[in-house]
Amino acid sequence: MLIPAALVGLICFFYGLVTLHSDTLSEEICNHHLNITMCPLCDTCHYWNLAETCHYARFAYLFDNPATIFFAFFMSFWGTLFLELWKRYSADITYRWDLSGFDLQAEHPRPEYLARLRNAKYKTNVVTQTKEPYVPFWKVRVPATILSFSVVLLLISVAVAAVFGVVLYRMASVGPKSIFEGRNKFILIPATAGVINLVCIMLLNYVYNWVAVILTEMELLRTQTEFDDSLTLKIYLFQFVNYYASIFYIAFLKGKFVGYPAKYNLVFGWRQEECNPGGCLMELCIQLAIIMVGKQAYATVMEMVIPLLQKWWNNFKVKEEDKESRQIINQWTEDYKLVDWGPRGLCPEYLEMVLQYGFVTLFVAPFPLAPFFALLNNILEMRLDAKKCLRYYRRPVPKRVKNIGVWFHILDILGTLSVVTNAFIIAFSSNFIPRMMYMHIVNPDHTDVGFLNHSLAYFDTRHFSHSHNNVSHVDICRYPEYRNPPWDEHPYKRPLIYWRILAVRLIFVVVFQNVVSLVKNIVRWLIPDIPRKLHDEMLKEAYLTNEIIIEQERKRAQAMNPGRIGSRDFLTGERNAVANDDRRRKRRKKNNPGKIGSPDFHVVCTLP
Repeated sequence: MLIPAALVGLICFFYGLVTLHSDTLSEEICNHHLNITMCPLCDTCHYWNLAETCHYARFAYLFDNPATIFFAFFMSFWGTLFLELWKRYSADITYRWDLSGFDLQAEHPRPEYLARLRNAKYKTNVVTQTKEPYVPFWKVRVPATILSFSVVLLLISVAVAAVFGVVLYRMASVGPKSIFEGRNKFILIPATAGVINLVCIMLLNYVYNWVAVILTEMELLRTQTEFDDSLTLKIYLFQFVNYYASIFYIAFLKGKFVGYPAKYNLVFGWRQEECNPGGCLMELCIQLAIIMVGKQAYATVMEMVIPLLQKWWNNFKVKEEDKESRQIINQWTEDYKLVDWGPRGLCPEYLEMVLQYGFVTLFVAPFPLAPFFALLNNILEMRLDAKKCLRYYRRPVPKRVKNIGVWFHILDILGTLSVVTNAFIIAFSSNFIPRMMYMHIVNPDHTDVGFLNHSLAYFDTRHFSHSHNNVSHVDICRYPEYRNPPWDEHPYKRPLIYWRILAVRLIFVVVFQNVVSLVKNIVRWLIPDIPRKLHDEMLKEAYLTNEIIIEQERKRAQAMNPGRIGSRDFLTGERNAVANDDRRRKRRKKNNPGKIGSPDFHVVCTLP
């Protein structure tokens, strides 16, 4: 399914590459003759020229162009199509392995569950009719679940704090004492921040995975499926915040509440980060590429290195035991050297795929190459996983399941959330709507020529604090905002065009979400969950099963009474006799409503 998404993403990227020099905004930013002086980026920084961000603006156009809207709409449709086709494929697998009637109550309890409750009260399972330990719901299970998810929320707060620390690093790196100087600082600062964020993510993952298992054990869940679902929900909730928090910050918060010169909104004494005149979409793309590609590369390496080291360690232990016992090495000894698959062998694989699905769908608008990199990773990992399973792991023990469980619900929620995130990214992080408003309302020529000057506000440097007065030749500086100029009757207040753009942005979010949701519902209606051919096979199997049961019952009855039983006349006579008995029972009940209908009467009437 990633193949068509990767092809469309590459087409959108090459469209931006081909039309790069026709973009008016980047051409105006790179025009040195305009000589646009920008306001300082910090309280002690110097004034700078807008042309310094020329390469940044050109690079941003590759991911923020008219094809972005189409690609976001296409990926929302693609996500729905993927889930609907997966339902059909899952139904086919479930039917093939005869798991359509499988129920979790028929699953055996976990050995850890039985070991921890060996002294508890026992109750009879209504399905298996076996004695099992009983866990009080209100006294034990509810408090354990509340404690478990309270710790989860605490660790999620730690992940958010780590993201906030990276944000403070970016704020501090803008100052004049920063190690990043010159034109490359607009790319180096977000790149190094993305690497630091990735390192924090990996470190927090190790701590959280260990804590999540302990918390889930406290909940005393009966079956391995229930245990895996609860553990999966905890791990993914944390991974969602851990991986996506910084991306959500750049997409929806950065540069939105900065203020304006001489009245900035400060955080711990530092000014909030501002978006470049080209928008925050480029930094969002850098952050997304580093976290997504870096995470996949790191996970691929660790999936190969850790089993290899574990196998070497098992090999070393077996050799030491063989030297002491002087036994001949057999095939089962070689198999013992392999790594145990464990009850959660597939959980990291599913987690990696679902996180990748989130990267591909939630933030696909600023990074159309995400499906392409995901496809390359999956092609490589298919071969690496095959080698890993064949050479480093023991053969896993099969376990019966009806579907992928809670993973499908997570994918469904991500598909719904992706429509909202892409709509807000296009509306508030991209220049698409302000440029369209400028072309159709402000500019009488209906072109985007002059859009850069329209999107930059004026500021009188005399209104700065004393620290900026050392540059006397700069009277007016510019900053990316929609505010009145200092010579207006209401200086630095929001103009009418700002509120119009805000209204159009909100209207775009609503329209985009409703149109995409309508298309998704149509796709769901057109594609049934069970293929037509499979549905017919299931009906045919049910019919044949009933016929076999009837035939077996007829043979059993004929064996008990080998005379007339089994003939057509006998079956017809039996049906007529049952109908006559029913009519006689109703007549007797009508004539004598007292005794007729009592349990004793029914016992007598039903005797042969």
